[in-house]
Amino acid sequence: MRSRRKVFLLIFIPFFVFLAGVLAFGLYRMLGRSSLDSHAEALRVIRLEEGEEEDEEILPESGQILYNGNIYEYNDDLLTFLCLGVDSRQDIQLEKTPGKGGQADTIILAVMDTARKTLKLINVSRDTLAKIKVYDTNGIYLYEEEAQLALQYAYGDGGEGSCQLMEQAVSNLFYGIPIHGYGAIDVKAVADLNDAVGGVEVTVIEDLSRFTPDLALGNTLTLTGRQALHYVQERDVETEELGANNLRIERQKQYLQAFWKTVKAKTKQDLTLPLRLYNTAASHMVTSITADQVAYLSTIALDCTFSDEDMLTVQGTVRKEDVYEEFLVDEEALYDLIIQVFYREVERQG
Repeated sequence: MRSRRKVFLLIFIPFFVFLAGVLAFGLYRMLGRSSLDSHAEALRVIRLEEGEEEDEEILPESGQILYNGNIYEYNDDLLTFLCLGVDSRQDIQLEKTPGKGGQADTIILAVMDTARKTLKLINVSRDTLAKIKVYDTNGIYLYEEEAQLALQYAYGDGGEGSCQLMEQAVSNLFYGIPIHGYGAIDVKAVADLNDAVGGVEVTVIEDLSRFTPDLALGNTLTLTGRQALHYVQERDVETEELGANNLRIERQKQYLQAFWKTVKAKTKQDLTLPLRLYNTAASHMVTSITADQVAYLSTIALDCTFSDEDMLTVQGTVRKEDVYEEFLVDEEALYDLIIQVFYREVERQG
């Protein structure tokens, strides 16, 4: 009898441990999605409305909108994350004095469709003229004004407070779309993450040889960490031509796509790579994404399709009245982008 019990234990204990692990992971995934939705619910004040005259034959129901003769509703299969690149060269840390936490030089909305397994990145210019909240040096709220969107990060604490301010400002810019989480990294993380995947290959689309000779226009190379940092961060602030930041956005889009392809390819060979990348970025990063959410997202992200067409940019025009450039959003184009990315068409009955 003892021998049989030992055999039973040897066979079934590992099975029960495995089963417990599967159930725990499944619970983590369930909690992950639930907590992501809870985070977004606080921001979910969708204000998208259509100004068309109503057609008696096309009447949208509550929660739906009429756009160009079609009826749309918000796509609840989406998870949207705010990704920020902060211009601080120190590891992200809390600042007691607003204005010392850096600015959000890179602003990207990552939109994942969990049903269709697609990923889209929407790049928003740091110079976008938007409503931001202004605080004094003691952190006391003063007023709201129109200014460069990147400045909203600086009025926070350089950590979660700054991210939450940016989250609200970007959501407002996008007519109140829900955002499920945020992540901000300082510029030093770019070099470390680049080297962690063995470098990223690009063909240089803007001459940056003044920063390093290898970044001459048209040169194809596998970027080292330092080169990658130059490639995604630098811009010509002294040029008299408008739109220097738009050129940088194009480089960032190119690099992100190449980085994503590199990560996907190498993860197939080494499943521990995503975790190592997370650990590499940890000291440079502040994020609302928790362990249960990572468990949920990790099962979806690597299956998502991602191509050139999924790299989107908010359209607009650039002006320079004083010292700094301002990006004026094309509201009609933005509205159309929101419809295409965040909404789905409702099939008409009959």
